[in-house]
Parts: sequence; structure tokens; C-alpha cells
Amino acid sequence: MIVDINFYTEMGFNCGNSPDEVGRALEKAERVINLFTGGKCDALCSLHPTAQSHVKTAICEQAESYIINGFNEVQLDHKVKIGDFSYESKNNGVTNDLAPAAAAILKLSGLVYAGTEVKN
Repeated sequence: MIVDINFYTEMGFNCGNSPDEVGRALEKAERVINLFTGGKCDALCSLHPTAQSHVKTAICEQAESYIINGFNEVQLDHKVKIGDFSYESKNNGVTNDLAPAAAAILKLSGLVYAGTEVKN
């Protein structure tokens, strides 16, 4: 795990919850942040130290969101239409929304759309 309970509490996040709940939230948050950053958590050591710090803080923010709001998951289907171009994606599994604070931190470091590639 990239972020452990000690780092989480040192960053000033809620430490009144059970260690099991915080650990579960951190593990889930890391998976979600890794998805939203295109696998940058897996390659954390290759990132600039500032970006590494942003990833760790985003994981803490995401975990805090799970602890405060619960571990609820939502089913997401995506429909996009731009002119004649349309795209539809059915998600048969479940995914999570990115916590606003985590999204803001990742946007600062340019990591939110790091997994996106534009092709002609």
C-alpha cells in the first residue's frame, strides 16, 4: 500500500475510526485513484516528488470520503454525443466517483487525465 494509517493520521485526517476501517478505506481509495490516474499509483516512484505527494494526499482524501460518506458504489453508464459522433459505454460492474478534494489535488499535478490518450 502506498499510504498507511500512520501517514493518514500524520496528514491530519480523522483517526477516530477503527484501524480496520481506515485500512479498508485506504486500500479502496488507492485502487480508485490508480484507475483515475491511468495506473500512476503503480508507477509512483517514477513520478516527480511533488506528484508523488499529490497522489498520496489524494488517496487520503478519497479514503476520508469513504469513511465519512460510506463505501457506497454506484453503477455508471456513459453516453456522449458531439455533433455526429456518439459514444455509449455500459458499465456492467461498479465503479466509484472521485471525491472532489481528491480530484482537485490530482488536477493540480495533471494526473486526472494521465490515462487518457487522444488518437486521430
